[in-house]
Amino acid sequence: MIKIAYIMTPVEFGGAERVNLTFLKNVNREQFIIHPILLVRPWETNNLFVNALSEMGYHSSTIPVAKKPIHSGRDYIRILRCIFILYRILSQEKFDLVHTHGYFADIIGITVSRLLRIPHIATCHGFISNDNNLKIYNKIDKLSLRFCNKVIAVSEEIKKELLHNGVSESNVATICNAIDNLFYEHDVSDYRIEKRRLLLVDDSHFIIGYVGRLSKEKGIEYFIKACAILKERIKFFKMLIIGDGQERKNLECVSSNLELQENVLFTGFVNDVERWLPAMDVFVLPSFTEGTPLSLLEAMLCGVPVIASDVGGVPDIVKSGINGILVRPGNVQKIADAICMLYEDEELRLKLAREGRVTVTTQYSVEHWIKKIQDEYQRVAASYNYKRKC
Repeated sequence: MIKIAYIMTPVEFGGAERVNLTFLKNVNREQFIIHPILLVRPWETNNLFVNALSEMGYHSSTIPVAKKPIHSGRDYIRILRCIFILYRILSQEKFDLVHTHGYFADIIGITVSRLLRIPHIATCHGFISNDNNLKIYNKIDKLSLRFCNKVIAVSEEIKKELLHNGVSESNVATICNAIDNLFYEHDVSDYRIEKRRLLLVDDSHFIIGYVGRLSKEKGIEYFIKACAILKERIKFFKMLIIGDGQERKNLECVSSNLELQENVLFTGFVNDVERWLPAMDVFVLPSFTEGTPLSLLEAMLCGVPVIASDVGGVPDIVKSGINGILVRPGNVQKIADAICMLYEDEELRLKLAREGRVTVTTQYSVEHWIKKIQDEYQRVAASYNYKRKC
């Protein structure tokens, strides 16, 4: 059996966290011993990811990413402290492999794995540079990833960026995210009725939705501005924004300034996304950067026609006019035009929904995804053991 230290930072419950839960749920636990090591904020007591791991029977270790929230002052030695704690955890038990997710996990994980001579795999979900701190961390991360035994890129676009930043091509494998079809085998029509009733809307309303983190790089402000144009073209519509994040207050102000309070609905975080997606007539992903977005795959699997930004790994999934519609990020008019086109053409909506579901079920199955990652585990562990014997 191969024992793996699985390190990540589940401070928000977004796409990356749900991808990791899908993996941890489906990995072959008779062949791989997975020990999750979670980088957490100690002042946040109710961590949904930690709770989900416990329900799956995992025993995890936690490392505080900082002693206090940033608004209470900077924690200048947090990286060194996290490296020391991780070194202690990894040196106490014999691990065959380290697998990290995210820039902070990469930086401390690569440092400690090299000190302890443990082979290292990192999954790169993309690089977000919303502020100067993130830009600095991304630069350190890109440098650190050069020293990994293997980097898994979740899209071809991310792979290109890794190669551009000096990561050896032989050390990069592209493995796109996948979703568990078991959640979507039921009849979604009941969910559509249930959630629309909860929202106090009927089928006369056209619902345009978004699911994900509320942060700047997601481009939700432009989505809201596009919906302001729709007021002149669609009589009854609602914009459903599912998720939470640091941009929520700003987005609520934007919708208020555009007099969209009656049209825009913020649900906050929900833990049953698969029940909410069928309530939508169109799903919109207006991001400026993406890897292989889980929410997009989920919408397509639920049979919801999608409009998405032509960025990152999205064009690998969506073929415009065939199984969805691609638009330029930040182009308010184009987003509005695409929504109106689908509103006016029910036949096109049905076609895109049908083809989108086929795309996900045939190309993004969990079984193939899990096998690819497990194969990388075995290859890296076997190669490293061979080198040590030599």
